[in-house]
Amino acid sequence: MIIKDIQLTNFGKFNHKYISLEPGLNIIYGENEAGKTTLHTFIRGMLFGIEKQRGKASAKDTYSKYQPWDNPSNYQGTMGIESDGVNYRIERNFSKENKSFKVINEDLGIELSQEQIDELFAGLDESCYYNTISISQLGSVTDKELENILKNYAANLGSTKSMEINIKEAFEELNTEKRKIISENKIGEEDEIRRYIRDDEDTLELSEREQHTIIASIEQKKESVARLQEKKKDLSARDAKRLEELARQNERKENLYQEVLSYTTELEKYNSMLEQIKSHKQSLENELKSKGIDNWETMDMLTDKVVNRSNIPIVFIILTMAFIGAAIGFTVGNVDLLYVGEYWMKPAICLGLAGVCLILSVVKFFVNKKKRNKKIESLKELKLVLDKLDAAKHEETYCMHQIDSKKDALEATQELIKAEEEKEVNSEDCSDELKEIEQQERELNEAISKANWILEQKKEKDIEVEARINESNHRLEVIKKAKFEIDAIEEAKTNIEKIATEIRNSFGKKLNEKASFYMSEITNGKYDNLSIDDRLNISINGKKSLIPASKLSKGTVEQIYMALRLAAADIIFEKDKKPILLDDAFVMYDNKRMGNTMKFMAESMEQVIIFSCHTREKVMADKLKIHHNFIKL
Repeated sequence: MIIKDIQLTNFGKFNHKYISLEPGLNIIYGENEAGKTTLHTFIRGMLFGIEKQRGKASAKDTYSKYQPWDNPSNYQGTMGIESDGVNYRIERNFSKENKSFKVINEDLGIELSQEQIDELFAGLDESCYYNTISISQLGSVTDKELENILKNYAANLGSTKSMEINIKEAFEELNTEKRKIISENKIGEEDEIRRYIRDDEDTLELSEREQHTIIASIEQKKESVARLQEKKKDLSARDAKRLEELARQNERKENLYQEVLSYTTELEKYNSMLEQIKSHKQSLENELKSKGIDNWETMDMLTDKVVNRSNIPIVFIILTMAFIGAAIGFTVGNVDLLYVGEYWMKPAICLGLAGVCLILSVVKFFVNKKKRNKKIESLKELKLVLDKLDAAKHEETYCMHQIDSKKDALEATQELIKAEEEKEVNSEDCSDELKEIEQQERELNEAISKANWILEQKKEKDIEVEARINESNHRLEVIKKAKFEIDAIEEAKTNIEKIATEIRNSFGKKLNEKASFYMSEITNGKYDNLSIDDRLNISINGKKSLIPASKLSKGTVEQIYMALRLAAADIIFEKDKKPILLDDAFVMYDNKRMGNTMKFMAESMEQVIIFSCHTREKVMADKLKIHHNFIKL
């Protein structure tokens, strides 16, 4: 099987990240935090899934670490593989809400059944994956720790690797491990822990009943609040109608008040005008009275008298005529006088006096005419005064009429105001009832808030109790596992004697041979024989002596570690080759070791995927002209 490509739809820091892989050597390079571990985890997850842990462990488990924040339900990806010349596509959604897993035969376009999937991945489980094809560096551990890691790895594979087994020592180690398990896991506390769990479960049950009661009470109070709100809504509508009527009444009263103010202002204006008119009228009457005129009859009489009075000076005209007549008489009465000079003087004197009277008549005519015109002008002025007096009287009458009219209107408006003030709004005043309902609503809401607070407190206590139960169950699980391990130890003690002989010449020998082959290849023939004794001590069988792993360099021990895993993969998977994943596996290798190993793997392995934060693997591949697929994150 080889991995053709991976598509991280939404996984960890990657979103729609596509990486194409090839048969042979693949080098995935990225600096720290670039996502190499994410890719490695994704490949493992696509093969075996990623389960979310329970309790406190869930906060820091692998599922939570790589779960996307922006769209948790879209926690998925695909991986293309090829097995026996057939192309498959693995589709997996890791989200616990939308969990799914499919394997599609892309050549036939069909989805594989579970039986077909099991057949496709036969022999590959997560434990096998970790112990064989997924290889990482051992890390910065001591020589003794390296030796123990190798021993444990060999033990996990079940290889006794020796023609003789020291059963006594094996039993002693198993018994020691059994006592250690009993001591560390406090198996004797199991009954007490179960009692604690029962007590806490009873507490939870009681709390649940109390919470149901509180919730029922809250629901009842919420229903009461809803009813109060409906009633408040109805009362508010009625009160709004009352307020609207009051507003209209106040508007009418305000309009009436404005009318009263307007009438009062007009009354004041007309009263002020009346006072001015009366004062003006009095001054006009006084002016006429001083001229002796008290009404229009007197004015008409004086006017007729002045207009009809003649300007001709009658006396002077009569005198003139008399003198003329006398002159004529003196002349006619004595004709001889015309010829007598002594009698001429009388007519002459008469005529002279007549001429004087005539002149005086003319002068008097013009003087009279001027006086008459002057009196007419004076009478015109007096007539104008009379007209003004009449106008003032009319204005006085008008003002008094207006004052009476405004007084009547003012009284009528005041009566209307009084009627509006005495008038009551028919709508019922609901304000007091509304206040009472609002008070009841506040009290109910406070009671609901208090009940919710109590409910939250109980829930928090329940969380603490559940945490204690989970912790107790975890302790029981630990004890269960410990008891299982003890049972396994007892069973192991029984089975050791049964299987020891069976595995001597089969698996152990085969593993030694395979591991020795790989050790020879990756060390370029320097070490070609591994030996594992009955106590699982690993040694290199040199030309002159047996060299224990504790005496070897860390780089050599790392090579032994890789040779063991490659050998185990060969034995477990036989002809069905699997891709080898190396996660910074060459850190402890020098360039020569790394070059030998990379060259061997590129030439012998179906597919190798190297994850590295260094470029030395690419530099080495280029130097040795090893064909490879380089991917930079």
